[in-house]
Amino acid sequence: MLSHLLKDTSVIVSTGNVLNVSELRKKAGQKPTDELTDCLRSTFGEADVTELPPNRRLITRRNNDLLEKVKEHPRADIKIGAKIFLNRFSEPALTEAVEKLFETLNVSYLDNLILAYHPTGASVVGNGNGGTPEPGEEEEEQEVKEGVIEWAVGSDNAVGNLKKLWSLLERYAGDGKIGQLGIADLDADSLKELYDASTVHPSIAQINLAACCVVPPQLQAYCNQNEIQLLTHSDPQELLPREVLDELDLASYGAGWTSRYQVHIKCRGVLAAKGFIVSLDRAN
Repeated sequence: MLSHLLKDTSVIVSTGNVLNVSELRKKAGQKPTDELTDCLRSTFGEADVTELPPNRRLITRRNNDLLEKVKEHPRADIKIGAKIFLNRFSEPALTEAVEKLFETLNVSYLDNLILAYHPTGASVVGNGNGGTPEPGEEEEEQEVKEGVIEWAVGSDNAVGNLKKLWSLLERYAGDGKIGQLGIADLDADSLKELYDASTVHPSIAQINLAACCVVPPQLQAYCNQNEIQLLTHSDPQELLPREVLDELDLASYGAGWTSRYQVHIKCRGVLAAKGFIVSLDRAN
């Protein structure tokens, strides 16, 4: 179905403002992965293709009003926030994700950016294949623990790699291109280690209550002590898992990174635009 769009190249898919797509507006309240899946399907259905040298393609949606929505109000009157989902350590991938946000939104700075770095992917037992067990393996029931966050379990040097990614984001903040930096799903010890090593400290910490039932008291106390805004979210560790790519006829691709952005009108608190940008890497 997508062969004429992809042509065996790696691609970046930009959904544009999904709030102006009637078929997507009717599905408010979806789970994040279901929402992204429908947004990708809709974008593929009315795609414009631009060649990106040396061997890449940009797929965007026709009749997209994102830039008009961003420019409807002075920049000082809107708040642009974004979240980047990264399931493997790659400084070039994070740099590309940030730069594509600036380019897509045609702005010079973001009010806030949250990094969701999950090097072990989704809730996977042992194999790291985005939720698909190897032959002969069975997926175990994962116990939800009261007040416990398990981040990057089984991943070597996860905090060390996170520090490198964070240092990259700090440079953007130091240049005035990002206002607030945030991090998702860290346990208290990992957050403290990142905080102590950083020059631009995280001012937002997100946790998924579905993963730990209640806010861990140690994490809550640390955020209070260091003036870190503690927020909840419902995003999975892997936003675009293997089974979803297969469902989209993208079996030979993997998700390099995904970003989600939102544009709010400050004085009214109204969501003016929302969209996704996804990097799909062709398997070798």
